[in-house]
Amino acid sequence: MHDPITPITRRVKQALVQALGLDVNPDEIDDNEPLFGEGLGADSIASLEIVFALEEEFGFEVDDEDLQVELFDSVRTLSQYIAEKTVVSG
Repeated sequence: MHDPITPITRRVKQALVQALGLDVNPDEIDDNEPLFGEGLGADSIASLEIVFALEEEFGFEVDDEDLQVELFDSVRTLSQYIAEKTVVSG
């Protein structure tokens, strides 16, 4: 069975690599990799860059009320959020 989040996850990883200026193949990023701290090394300023990159990549605006710390836990949490948003808006 095909996981519908997989293509979204790939695109999220690509957007993260670009937004954070990472020198890594997006496929090497684990879905549960923390975005902050010891994970991908994002900080609060980078979170804005991540939001802008995801909005551009997926063509929707992230609602202010959705900007919670939990959203930025990992690639998986971002992918799940985007999957939900694209189902609702698409």
